[in-house]
Amino acid sequence: MQTYTAPLRDMRFVLHELHPAKPLPGTEDFTPELLDTVLEEAGKF
Repeated sequence: MQTYTAPLRDMRFVLHELHPAKPLPGTEDFTPELLDTVLEEAGKF
């Protein structure tokens, strides 16, 4: 059985460079670093 490895580098590129999120009210604490952490942990799931 193969082990899946999430394409985190590609996901980061898309989210940070191609389609950066616009700040929404109440999301001032949501930083690019937090997004990277969430992606890494989701990739483990």
